[in-house]
Amino acid sequence: MFPAAQPFGISCPTSIHFGTGRARDLPALVGQEATRILLVQGGSGLAAQPVLAALRGAGHDVSIISCPGEPDLDGVNAALSKMDGPTHVIACGGGAVLDMGKALAALGEHGVDLPEDFDRLPPLTARRTIRLIAVPTTAGTGAEVTANAVIDVPSKRAKISIRGPALVPDIAVVDPALAQSAPAAVTLASGLDAVTQVIESYTSSAATPFTSALCRPVIPLGLRALRCVTDAPDDAAWSDMCWTSLSSGIALANSGLGAAHGLASILGAQLGAAHGALCGRLLLPTLRTNRAHAVTGSEARTRIDHCISEIEAAFPSSPGAEPLSGFGTWMNGKGLPGLSALGLKGDRITELADLGRAASSSRKNAVDLPSTAYAKILQDAL
Repeated sequence: MFPAAQPFGISCPTSIHFGTGRARDLPALVGQEATRILLVQGGSGLAAQPVLAALRGAGHDVSIISCPGEPDLDGVNAALSKMDGPTHVIACGGGAVLDMGKALAALGEHGVDLPEDFDRLPPLTARRTIRLIAVPTTAGTGAEVTANAVIDVPSKRAKISIRGPALVPDIAVVDPALAQSAPAAVTLASGLDAVTQVIESYTSSAATPFTSALCRPVIPLGLRALRCVTDAPDDAAWSDMCWTSLSSGIALANSGLGAAHGLASILGAQLGAAHGALCGRLLLPTLRTNRAHAVTGSEARTRIDHCISEIEAAFPSSPGAEPLSGFGTWMNGKGLPGLSALGLKGDRITELADLGRAASSSRKNAVDLPSTAYAKILQDAL
């Protein structure tokens, strides 16, 4: 695993503009060729207000589509029917809004609706006529730099990704000031998602020298920032949290993730729970289970142990307590629910463990776990 000399690639085709106040640059970034802008925003539209005001203040013609929750098949197709040949799609919101904007730009470019069977989609190759700009207002998913969008398909009781170069944003504007208005529960869940992503990218069986160099310093940075933005936020912590989120998106696009995300993808569709909250609850039992199955002295074991030590440094456990319990206690104190409170019943654990093991994210888990190990992760996260 993790052979440093093995050939690897680096993918990050998005032009990234990072820093407090960068949202003010949007009118200049879209340019005068933006004759028809479609702005995709959250249900309330509050987080996108500064962006909308800047665009309209610069004289741009902006129409709006709202995405009040995680995008589903019917919602995507309904939005596609309302599109009127935009030159630019700007998605401004959390991960769900970014996924909606990415789906609309990709499918609109190719002139297709979204079928229930995603295998029937044509290849979603690079866009040529619709420019796509992603402006995250939460620090969590890193969706502003990835080539997929997660769509809920109710008939399959699953959340499924559409993928392809056409989903990659041309430009990402990551302005930490925009994330500061997120509700506390969203900040917590989003931050846990970002932290889980950098950890799983670092321990992934498909990790590369590039993703390792990106993730290793970000893991302690993200853990400290998560604590700060939820306990006593300041501008520096918000910048670090947004950098953690952005780094996690770049990393996962190049290395994949692991069992925590594989299980979260299944549970999200089955329970209707927030993705980040699920990742937070699954992270610690996944690390413990991976460590128990990793060969002593292996690269996987070394990387898992490094992540555990970083978590312990940021969230110390009480003397004599189980390692990682300090982080668990902190999450409990923040009101993060366990899986049972989110609706998971014990009699479904075996079924969902099998589905989680088969999920795409689980294929690059740090170690190859049997279904019984996935069941233990779920049991420990109840």
